[in-house]
Amino acid sequence: MIYFSAFILAVLISAVATGFLRRLGIKHNLVAVPRARDIHKTPIPRIGGGAIFLAFVLTSIIFFEIVKTDLSFGGLRGWLSLDWRFVGIIVGSALVFSTILFDDLRGLKVWQKLLIQFLAAVVVIASGIGIDTLSNPFGAPLNLNSLYIPLFTFQGITYHFSVWSDLLTLSWLMIMMNVMNLVDGVDGLASGLSGIASITIFLLCLTVSVNQPATALISIILAGASIGFLFWNFPPAKIFMGDAGSMFLGFMLGVLPLISGGKLATAFLVLGFPILDVFVVAIGRMLKGKNPLTTPDRTHLHHRFLEAGFSPREAVLTLYLVAIVSGWVALRSSTAEKLAAAIMLVVLIVVLIIFLEKRKKSLSQR
Repeated sequence: MIYFSAFILAVLISAVATGFLRRLGIKHNLVAVPRARDIHKTPIPRIGGGAIFLAFVLTSIIFFEIVKTDLSFGGLRGWLSLDWRFVGIIVGSALVFSTILFDDLRGLKVWQKLLIQFLAAVVVIASGIGIDTLSNPFGAPLNLNSLYIPLFTFQGITYHFSVWSDLLTLSWLMIMMNVMNLVDGVDGLASGLSGIASITIFLLCLTVSVNQPATALISIILAGASIGFLFWNFPPAKIFMGDAGSMFLGFMLGVLPLISGGKLATAFLVLGFPILDVFVVAIGRMLKGKNPLTTPDRTHLHHRFLEAGFSPREAVLTLYLVAIVSGWVALRSSTAEKLAAAIMLVVLIVVLIIFLEKRKKSLSQR
């Protein structure tokens, strides 16, 4: 019942706040002006990510600090008996959202945004969240905490830099923030995928083998915040989340697998196609001598769908279906089976790209 209540509250806060921000964006001209590669033809408010962030933070604080105070992410307890891992999640997400919101409104340089992503990841790592082991389908799990570098001692506790664990955690979080930012190119895609991925991790955390109620709760809250926004963002969108919203979602979708025991394989399967899509696009841009992060083009998978004659709704619903099926496979698979499923997903993406390119050429020849 607590999960359902948290989900509904997050949905309501997100939906109501999105409507308010839409009116605010129109009133103060905080809109995205159509560009040549954009689908929308009229200016649309682009501050909707604030509703997702607000719904997530408010609902999380209410349920973790008032309703269900016995839940914990396993972190040390500090000031006001707060779980430091929970604090790290809230502070890190606030840092990402607030700074990138400034970028949406005023503009930041690429290196400045990357610095903020780096600092937010460091906050998470400093709170005690990280990848301790990696599942190995060919043998024993890989221990990532085998190499430590002492940093400093505070109140009798020596803090270390775990080379492999911290570097992988840092890389994973920064990749996820940029993946969700780059995939947010068609109405409803980023918010819908975030909802699907969050629900998948929620269901995973309820299984007997994982049994992590705190992570299940924060996952379903994120799902509610994403779906509440989707009511306004599903094609044709009435408001956009902006880079602040997409990077916040990427940050959280990077954190959730970490606090659920390093379930990176599960996260990769659910979000495999946007992750692979971003890498394919980045490699294509680099081969052309262009910046892989900032070069504008229409080579993402969702753009390929549109140029092959599919409507935005058809494109989004198809990609939702891929994510749902991948999530279902992830929930029912062993480590070795997930590896096989990931390989099949790569093949599927390649086949899909070939199909869409052929369909595009066929349409252009008519």
